[in-house]
Amino acid sequence: MQLIAFKQNKRNLFLVIIHLFFFLVFCSVTFLNHYFFRTSALDYGIYNQALYQCAHFKTPVTTLLIQQDAVPYLGLHISLWVPVLSPLYWLFGSYTLLLVQNIALLFCGIGIYKVASQKLCNHTLALLITLQFYVSFAIYAALASDFHDNVIGACFFPWLFFYYSHDKKLPTFICFIAMLISKENFAIWLPFIIIGMVLINKQWQAKQWLFPFCLILLSALWFSAAAAWIMPQLSPRGTFEQLSRFSHLGKSLNEILLTIITKPLYVIALFFNSNAPNDADELIKHELLWTLLFSGGLAVLWRPAFLLMILPLLMQKLWNKEIVFWGINYHYNIEFAPVIAIAIVMLLETFINRKIRMVLISVLLISTLAITIIKMQNRISYFYDSVKENVFNKDHYKSFYKPSIINKGLLKIPADASLSAHVNLAPHLAFRDTIYHFPFIKNAKFIAVFDPATNNYPLNENNYRHLVDSLKNSKHWELVFYESSLLILKKRY
Repeated sequence: MQLIAFKQNKRNLFLVIIHLFFFLVFCSVTFLNHYFFRTSALDYGIYNQALYQCAHFKTPVTTLLIQQDAVPYLGLHISLWVPVLSPLYWLFGSYTLLLVQNIALLFCGIGIYKVASQKLCNHTLALLITLQFYVSFAIYAALASDFHDNVIGACFFPWLFFYYSHDKKLPTFICFIAMLISKENFAIWLPFIIIGMVLINKQWQAKQWLFPFCLILLSALWFSAAAAWIMPQLSPRGTFEQLSRFSHLGKSLNEILLTIITKPLYVIALFFNSNAPNDADELIKHELLWTLLFSGGLAVLWRPAFLLMILPLLMQKLWNKEIVFWGINYHYNIEFAPVIAIAIVMLLETFINRKIRMVLISVLLISTLAITIIKMQNRISYFYDSVKENVFNKDHYKSFYKPSIINKGLLKIPADASLSAHVNLAPHLAFRDTIYHFPFIKNAKFIAVFDPATNNYPLNENNYRHLVDSLKNSKHWELVFYESSLLILKKRY
């Protein structure tokens, strides 16, 4: 008995070490990017401004959008995790959402291990599957794009799968709601997940369909309310603006659905081809599909129920007319990672032979790690920033600026002052009601920019340089601080 207990404790300790190691890896991406002023106004500045406003019981309104007036936060997306997490603002400040996101990924890994160990009854296999999830390219791409609610929502997938498989309705419903409130498009994804789980659990009897049917109905109602009423009411244009990304399929939701039904060959081709003819950028779609395949996606093909689960994700990415959604950058792929991990569990469950199981998971783990490392070095997808994402790049651990001096200078700006801030300064300064994305100044009383800057977005380098020089020489602005590339100006009265 003592020997069994010793082995159990040793196994648990090793598992804790693995989880802790990857948590620190995740922090080395998000925390360093933020500390070194590499997080962005779009979208982390928007999230932090909403976090501050909710923590102060104010209606969240973003003023950081480019060339737009103030817009209600929920008019951008029905994402409710920021209001839920807002009390943590008082403890962790501008790092709050990054910390929560890292913990959520750990929570997801624990859920994957729990499903795997219960299904396979093998600690080693469960650990290797968890490692496969932790090294997925989708995680590091998401971490490099700061914080997004859909990362939090995706991390509940293995727990939803676990509780649903054990017919535990209350925790299943809680996980379902946790995903539903992450973003309005989760209401499209969740019905496919529910149907997939019905198929996996072989619920053929009519009496078993009531609970999943209610979940699907709730998803449909939630999306209908968001798309037809809530978001149009909050949008300055009075429309559900997300549909504009699919305008080549139709001008309304009904037209888009009609195109899908009446032109199946066309929409199937959009998984591989650009919506514009003879467009070489469709190679970005091919890169995504091959990367998914080598990141464990073969397991999804083995079980069609999991292919059904990722179908709406592929539709939302590859049918989109905006190239930025097609590739392997940013947070748009995070939902694939936990689905693939659970698909691997179910793949291994179909094989009884231990050696076959071990060979399969070893191949999938090595393949996933290899494609992640390869794509960190080079990729087809546009706008890739190796310094933000590539943990093997020595420049990731350096800063062009001196954070201690920058932070000292930022104290010169009053906490309640209206401000126009550089794209990489905004996330640190967003805890106020009015902050604009430089070069938009409007009625700002202070300006905070980098001079020179490593990131000139949304201007090109020459226009950025010209504007900063004109502000420094303007009689309307007074120099407050200028050290280590940080330039702070105050409006003269």
